[in-house]
Amino acid sequence: MATKDSEPMLALVQRLSVDSQISEDELTSAIVSLTTACQVPSLQNPNVSYSAEDFADVARNAEMQLSVICKMLEYIFCRVSEGRQFSPLFLKNIVVCCYLCACAYSDESWEWSDLKTANLSAEALKKLCEVVNCTSVPELLTGTKATFPTSTASQNMTRAGGYLQHILQRLSEMLNKKTWRSYPGLKMCYWVTLQHLDWKSLGDHLAYLLPPALFIIDDWEQKHKILGLRCLRHILNNTVGGKLRWYGRATVIYDALKPLLYSREPEVLEMLYPTIIQALYIIEADPAHSGKFKKESCYESLLEQLLRDMAYEQQLTLRAVYAAVLPQVLKGMGIYAIRWSEDLMNVCTDYLATFDGPEATDRINILKGVQVYARECWPRVHVDAESILKMIVRLVYDVTLEDCGINTHSLEVILEECKTVFRLVQCAAPDTTRRLCRGLDSLTFHTSCQDHLQKLMMVASSQTS
Repeated sequence: MATKDSEPMLALVQRLSVDSQISEDELTSAIVSLTTACQVPSLQNPNVSYSAEDFADVARNAEMQLSVICKMLEYIFCRVSEGRQFSPLFLKNIVVCCYLCACAYSDESWEWSDLKTANLSAEALKKLCEVVNCTSVPELLTGTKATFPTSTASQNMTRAGGYLQHILQRLSEMLNKKTWRSYPGLKMCYWVTLQHLDWKSLGDHLAYLLPPALFIIDDWEQKHKILGLRCLRHILNNTVGGKLRWYGRATVIYDALKPLLYSREPEVLEMLYPTIIQALYIIEADPAHSGKFKKESCYESLLEQLLRDMAYEQQLTLRAVYAAVLPQVLKGMGIYAIRWSEDLMNVCTDYLATFDGPEATDRINILKGVQVYARECWPRVHVDAESILKMIVRLVYDVTLEDCGINTHSLEVILEECKTVFRLVQCAAPDTTRRLCRGLDSLTFHTSCQDHLQKLMMVASSQTS
């Protein structure tokens, strides 16, 4: 900071301790200069993936700039405490510049940040809140401490003092579909801002908040797809469904997510399925559909795609993702899953017969999926009872072998889930279950399997009685 260009800034910093009447224009000019110098550098070639090596010395430079910014914010706070009145325009400019600058370094894991810079970022945000008499960043953004209004009057209350609108307007100037890849720090400012907003603020500013998430997921890099999915999931989970259905927003989100179903990246699919399920839930919950019978569910294409992927997948990491999401999709599908019962039985039989490690996570998830199917599609269970009971008996036989490779805890969970499946089938189709189980106790298996099958038979008899 000892360059010729920094000499006026050094002189101003020295004046902070002795001059209590530095003009707003001078303070504004200094802070704009500091925050501009502190910005995460733009990428020269945004179409190439970046790494930490591309941001050498950025954290060190940001550390120096943020230190000075904290001093200047402390100076402004002291003047406010003494009774000096700053103009609303001055405070707005200070908040917008300092907020975006600090947010860009708030996580030490980002390629251009480190622990010291992240700590200074938190300190700058804290001092910024003090300047405008706020107790937290959410209050700085929204202008209110209340997260959930309790009355109609409070819902209509103007959020005086909130700077969210100004911040989003400044952010949107550079965070657009054509240029966002050139400014890696801005997309993280957007993510940080999202996490600070309550349901009211998210719903009121969807016009600014939704588009960035949509064009971030539409990228070739995995880290950007995952970031976009996190943003969309946060919006879906924290926004009133009615506002997401306005103007077809939920449908737009669903259409943007559908292409990712063809991804072969487990990390992406792990984030994708809960997000797309939530979008479908909001679409299905439209009051306009209440009391009306539909020919098909919005989940139809999702379940079809999932079962097709499961049937031909050999990669264990992908099989684990598919097995984990199956119960959620079946629950959303409801009784409409009957249409896919044959494919579902084939997939479940395959997954339950395949060893997936000592934790047997996939097998447990598939059993949970069968339970959901039995609950939601009980009119069809008498047809599928034979397939279900066969897969359960075979599974019990496999996992009770001495060399099955499954740990004790997982074995106990599997056997308990098998009992639940058996009980649900018995409730839905008692006569069919009784007929299929006739003579099962007379078959010869190894001792452990025989004992557990006997317990299943007791479940059937107790349900019948």
